[in-house]
Amino acid sequence: MKNKFFSKEDRKVHSMVLSFKCNRLWVGCLSVILFLIFAVGANAQLSGKGSITGTVADTSGAVIPNATVVATNGATNLNTETKTTGAGAYNFSNLDPGIYSVTVSAEGFQKLKQENIHVNALESESFNPLLTVGRADVQVTVTAEPPQIETSNATLGATMEQETYAALPVEMGAYGQADQRRATDFVYLMPGVQGNNTNGNATTNVGVVNGSGSRGAASAVYVDGLPFVRAGGNGDPRYVWTAISVDAIDQFQVQTTGYSALYEGQGVMNYTVKRGGSQIHGTVYEFLRNTAFDTWGFFGKAPSPATGQPIKPVEHSNEYGIAFGGPLIPFGGIKDKLYFFTNYNGFRYSSATPTPITFPTAAQQQGDFSAAGLPLIYDPASIHPCSVTTGTPPVTKTINCRDQFSYNGVANWIPPGRFSSIAKAMQSFLPTTGIGTSLSNNYIAPNATGLTNWSTTSRIDYTISSRDTLSVIGAVGRQASSVPVGQTTSGRNVGPVPYNYGQAYAPKTAV
Repeated sequence: MKNKFFSKEDRKVHSMVLSFKCNRLWVGCLSVILFLIFAVGANAQLSGKGSITGTVADTSGAVIPNATVVATNGATNLNTETKTTGAGAYNFSNLDPGIYSVTVSAEGFQKLKQENIHVNALESESFNPLLTVGRADVQVTVTAEPPQIETSNATLGATMEQETYAALPVEMGAYGQADQRRATDFVYLMPGVQGNNTNGNATTNVGVVNGSGSRGAASAVYVDGLPFVRAGGNGDPRYVWTAISVDAIDQFQVQTTGYSALYEGQGVMNYTVKRGGSQIHGTVYEFLRNTAFDTWGFFGKAPSPATGQPIKPVEHSNEYGIAFGGPLIPFGGIKDKLYFFTNYNGFRYSSATPTPITFPTAAQQQGDFSAAGLPLIYDPASIHPCSVTTGTPPVTKTINCRDQFSYNGVANWIPPGRFSSIAKAMQSFLPTTGIGTSLSNNYIAPNATGLTNWSTTSRIDYTISSRDTLSVIGAVGRQASSVPVGQTTSGRNVGPVPYNYGQAYAPKTAV
């Protein structure tokens, strides 16, 4: 389609939009183009953003119209400017989460700068500056953080910063189970939240409130204010924690009551992905847990039935990663407009909880069942007629009888030549060592399990203007069970193959 709808200046601005090859779908393309053009001028509150609102007044309480108010993002140094209305009110409605400073100036008054205003997603911060009469070249700077009290609505909810839950001394899986740190599990630590096993298990589809819904999930999950919906079920947190690690999340919000109609569900969870700033910054981390560091457990040293020696449960956990961000091009005018953030998180876990099970003893594997307490074993090939007398008065009748196995003069011993080929094949998988002489619970199985997980999250933010930003966020990850180090069996098991449970595998997730 020829570019004939715009002037030469417009063509420069909209060349990227018009680069789409519309062909016969020119009506649909034109609709999209017009939407993008006019959407730039919209000033509505965007989902996933925060805001700063307030009224500028003097020390006597009289409002000050036409005052200049500038909000500065501490990470990117991006300034957003506005003027107060005739009632002295101002509003920054679409701010990225972060730490801001607000500078207020008006003719005839000293300039006021308030630092450390903490803007959270889905929340509105109130700041009502009071200006003092004086020279405009005099600036008063307040560094103390103003109180964070939400007064603009009746929403019930809270925000948790990544620094808070990342510093907790736990490897927090679902309901405290051993697993990697997952941001979605910390939602249950928030006030007003309850984890409900509605239809599934604790890791799949619990909501922040009780209720029904697709697969029982009652909450709506958002990432940077965008609804995170999958056909498997709205509110299912697995698509978040499989691909986006704790260290890629800047903060998350939970709103349980009174939230805006902009959001869906019976509860709202929003996760904000970290973004780069004007300075290069990064983190390298590792969380390590090892059997050598563990205690012997609540029941103390449990002896092995086979050897009598105590066995400490094996548990090795290693979570590691890197996160860094900054200007994508650290020179030129684009330095202050283009930022990046990236994170890689790996998790390796293996455990072996000693579990007593019963295997045939060495004697039984040779066919010897002569030990006391074992049932008598009869030869199915020795069927022959025999007479039996029973009842009162005695009645004699003929029935089929079988002889008890015997080998080398020892009763209840199956001769080696009578073993079936199937029995020999199954017996070949039995452990060659470690089976005790007890008739039950004579083998300590490792009950091994393992996880090999990874995830990576990246984003690029381009500041078009103080009001418009283009963001691209991508994440991919995998959760999978694995073969524990030093084990010859796969997945969760209570014995060697084929005497084990099946291996579970969670496929790769892309966002």
